[in-house]
Amino acid sequence: MQKELLKVALIGVGSVGKKYARMITAGEVPHMKLSAVVIRRDELIEWGESLVNTDGDNARIFRSAEELFETGESCYDAVIIATPHKTHKELALKAFAKGKAVLCDKPAAADIGEALAMQKAASESGRIYGMIFHQRLYPKYIRIKQMIDNGELGDIKRVCLINSRYLRTSYYHKSGSWRSSFAGEGGGALINQGQHILDMYQYLFGMPQKLFAAIPFGKYNDFIVDDEATIVMEYDNGKTGTFILSTGEACHEERLEIIGTKARILLEDDTLTITKHRDVCEYIKNEEVNSRQNMTFAEETIQFEKASEPYAQLFENFANAVLKGDESYLTVKGSEGINSLMLCASAYYSACKGIKVELPLEASAYKELMDELIKKEEGE
Repeated sequence: MQKELLKVALIGVGSVGKKYARMITAGEVPHMKLSAVVIRRDELIEWGESLVNTDGDNARIFRSAEELFETGESCYDAVIIATPHKTHKELALKAFAKGKAVLCDKPAAADIGEALAMQKAASESGRIYGMIFHQRLYPKYIRIKQMIDNGELGDIKRVCLINSRYLRTSYYHKSGSWRSSFAGEGGGALINQGQHILDMYQYLFGMPQKLFAAIPFGKYNDFIVDDEATIVMEYDNGKTGTFILSTGEACHEERLEIIGTKARILLEDDTLTITKHRDVCEYIKNEEVNSRQNMTFAEETIQFEKASEPYAQLFENFANAVLKGDESYLTVKGSEGINSLMLCASAYYSACKGIKVELPLEASAYKELMDELIKKEEGE
């Protein structure tokens, strides 16, 4: 019996889109077939003609997204969007209007209002809407999420995340006219590389109620967008979080420290150190000593192996969600895409206005700020 396949159309054939195309046509996503691809550049037509699925069928080539939506409706059931951020809203809304499911690369959009419009369109269409935040499938984060949800850490009191994984050169920043600009990308590191990390932060710890950001725009580069950011997040229950991102540091650091009342977790790259102890709040209240004299500690270290990026699993989960009509199969629901973007937008707003921001930030206030920044950028 032939298995059911989700026929997908790919829009966006940059380096990331090409990776997705090769993965799907190679059969790495068991229930997905690349049936269509949008290729605007003549020099990529030959590459597009080489996209042959494991069943021997070629992906049908369309020369624009408009042509795909107008004439190719019967050849696909879902759209994968892998284009620059500012095109996401228009493409997603057209796909939903055609009754197609959507899998969108990060970030959901370049603007809060656009992301909210995409969520609304998905809801009104009744179609599946997923986001490509594949890092949620990393074994180290799965383990940490389980420990948090199981209450093994007790009440989380403080979080510190530092990430300088994504060093980016001037060559990279100039590799696309839209990159690293408010006009083309909606910002810099936070809205690009930072989206994966901000998504993981809010997935593990939830959305804060307030935040303050210090952003030295253009610290390492000759532009006015961000290549470094420090964000302090506050929660109504007293939990605090510090988030530091840099794309300009030579040394690679991925460090996540979680302080709970019953345990401390320290993740350094792929090494997880778990230190368990008595509930510190109970200890502070009841022990008749001055400090840690009666506190005992049990330490465990787990070394996670470096594995290939789990894109295929995320795409397979999306395929199952559409084929079964059940969004619970999704790795990340489209409605969650607003969260990392909201943190990014609130950080930009805080840094530019020099104020502590209460979340959620109003879409209109953020749009006004972006218009000002784009005008300033174009003036320079």
